[in-house]
Amino acid sequence: MTENKEGIIFDIQRWSIHDGPGIRSNVFFKGCPLRCKWCSNPESQEVYQELAFFRGKCIGCGRCITNCPYQAITPSEEGNIIDYTICQRQCYQGKGGYACTSQCYAKALKVIGEKVPLPDIMKEVLSDSKLYEQSGGGITVTGGEPFTQPDFLLELLRFSKEKGLHTTVETCAFTSWKYFEPALDYIDFLFVDFKLYDEEKHIAYTGTSNKIIKENLCRINEYAKNHKLTLVIRTPVITGINDSEEEIRLIAAWIKEHLSEVHIYQLLPYHRLGRGKYHDIGKSYELEETEPPAADVIGALEQIIRSHGLDIKYD
Repeated sequence: MTENKEGIIFDIQRWSIHDGPGIRSNVFFKGCPLRCKWCSNPESQEVYQELAFFRGKCIGCGRCITNCPYQAITPSEEGNIIDYTICQRQCYQGKGGYACTSQCYAKALKVIGEKVPLPDIMKEVLSDSKLYEQSGGGITVTGGEPFTQPDFLLELLRFSKEKGLHTTVETCAFTSWKYFEPALDYIDFLFVDFKLYDEEKHIAYTGTSNKIIKENLCRINEYAKNHKLTLVIRTPVITGINDSEEEIRLIAAWIKEHLSEVHIYQLLPYHRLGRGKYHDIGKSYELEETEPPAADVIGALEQIIRSHGLDIKYD
């Protein structure tokens, strides 16, 4: 194991049962090349550390205002106001700072993202080895987008396999093939998001083209023909954006035509649990009025998937 390797991580979630087979430990990488308008983890998008302000915890002591050397925090009748542009300029991207958080005894201010050495991550993951053995679980690398930190991802996967762990990666597949290809030898189970079929619509709602994603999916499919790799396609279903029967029909048909090794196409209904996080880190959320899709809508879409000879769940 490369002792000096560090990754920027914003969470390690143990005992997960929804991100691959068995009981798993999820390692959340910071950084993502997409800007999906429905993203439930906006704190994962930037690869650098950033400040979160949990207003409900603030007791108004004023210590953060006194200790911020850049005057980024000012008081108001509605509570403290943070100029996140100053934080970005002075404290983000590894420049140090965050004096405000060290003086916040109420824990209303927090730095999201931490540089964590590889041995420290593996120590926590391996603490549940018995659970993995009993349930068929292991480690899941997610985010954000794991391939925003490709070298660290490769080291983490390689060492996980050396320790006999089952490995899962959740990815949008928007990355260079030169990073994806070497990682495949250390991945047992791969979730790839296929968010929208049409390229222009994909650009409008995620900020990127899906051309590279489709190309990488075809390359992964070729790899899976001769290697033991479970490949699952997933679509987050967002009301008014990609919840039409035609959208899912197009994606399912594309899977059947191009991905012979894919047998599972899973839908992930949109939820609103991440809305408050945007305000915490100084961002706005564009889908405030969007409701989760109704159960009968998801049922009809899943029936379309089945009609294309694909399963909707993994065991």
